[in-house]
Amino acid sequence: MLISDSHQFVFVHIRKAAGTSLRQILEKVSLPKNNNLWHKLLSRNGFPVSYHQFSFRKHSNLVEAERSMPADRFNQYFKFAIVRNPWDRLVSEYEYIKTQPTHSRHKKLHAMNFTEFVAYQAKRPAAHQVNALQLKNGEMGMDYIGKLETLDESLAFVGEKIGLSFAEMPHINQVKRRDYRSYYNDSLTEQVAQLWAADIHTFDYQFE
Repeated sequence: MLISDSHQFVFVHIRKAAGTSLRQILEKVSLPKNNNLWHKLLSRNGFPVSYHQFSFRKHSNLVEAERSMPADRFNQYFKFAIVRNPWDRLVSEYEYIKTQPTHSRHKKLHAMNFTEFVAYQAKRPAAHQVNALQLKNGEMGMDYIGKLETLDESLAFVGEKIGLSFAEMPHINQVKRRDYRSYYNDSLTEQVAQLWAADIHTFDYQFE
């Protein structure tokens, strides 16, 4: 997660949805990462810590900003994220982890086939995008949710809102692979439709 006081935004970084590329622009105007061990301990265990001292993880959920920011400031700041088609996103993360020996889950997942990976991911709350974008009361808390599939359009809107240009944004962590649809048979397609129903319904995605 990134928070900027100067540009008044909260960016929730969804895995495998252009977040690493976006950070190359957003980090320049965001609060610096807090690596203080004491603040990390307090942050991870739910103690009240001001957002200026809170040790946000790269993929922190929106609720962590809600808990650590003054309510008026949290409500005022432009809260946004980029999401991705769940079927495509699963393939992207699967192939990415397989190519990254230093990734924390590489050893565990490297020997899995894609069907096994889907079953594994389904049990992880972080694998479901909607979980990262909710408030403490369970309601959606974002001001804007863009889509990777229409990234240029999404970033044009975000840029206008927060006063930044993404014209020079690099593309990072891309992995060459087959079209995501080729990874699925009818059974696995339906399995993802059921397991990721919240993402698919909330963000209006289809297997297409």
